Amino acid sequence: MEEINRHKLMNDLENTIRQYGYESLYYVLFNEHSSQPWAIHFYYQDGYFKINSRDDRSYIIGKTWEFANFEEAKFFFIKKMTDFIRLNRLEIKTGHEPYYSSPLWDKTDN
Repeated sequence: MEEINRHKLMNDLENTIRQYGYESLYYVLFNEHSSQPWAIHFYYQDGYFKINSRDDRSYIIGKTWEFANFEEAKFFFIKKMTDFIRLNRLEIKTGHEPYYSSPLWDKTDN
């Protein structure tokens, strides 16, 4: 599947992000060259959907995950977002600063 419909897939991802209420998270869709710090990146390159997270200097944290299947990649992307929310809530509960402000973890009573 070398040729993909990026616009259609981006709309699908954005709709899913809205369904989960994750719009306030930092993320980048289909732009592997973006330098958005603390963002979770989802892009397509060399026949694979790729997902990675970036730090405050936009360096990749950990590894870049590759998927041949869009639905599997989307599931993993949303899971990474969910895990990032949990991580920031834990940071606050243990007296540390979150990576950035978001209504998804600024209220810690959940």
